[in-house]
This record gives sequence, structure tokens and C-alpha cells, in this order.
Amino acid sequence: MGTADLPVLMLSCPHCGKSFPSAAQMDRAAFATIKIQGMRERCSACLRASRFNKDDYFFVNDEGRS
Repeated sequence: MGTADLPVLMLSCPHCGKSFPSAAQMDRAAFATIKIQGMRERCSACLRASRFNKDDYFFVNDEGRS
């Protein structure tokens, strides 16, 4: 399994509604072990920064959101 097969950790921007990849990429196993609260990320579409919690993150693979 190469990096092209790994799912991408994504967020949805509360300002413009577009989905964008998180700056913090990791696999599902690592994501399951961490705590995220109030993490600041910047949308790559509208460039506005927002704070996100763990349940705001989602993985996308070739089949879509998971």
C-alpha cells in the first residue's frame, strides 16, 4: 500500500463550505489515539482560519467520505 492509497484527513470550512485537506495528515490508527480540541486550520479555498474539534475531521479515499 503506497501513500496514494491512504485516505486524506479533511475538514469542511464553516465560512465557504468547501472541503479541504487538514495540515495534519495521519492514518486512521494514529487519528484514533489523539485528542484534538480547538485546532486552528486555514481553508485552502477562502484562506480563512477556523478552530476545529476532533469530530469535525473526516477521511476521504477514492470512494469518497468515510
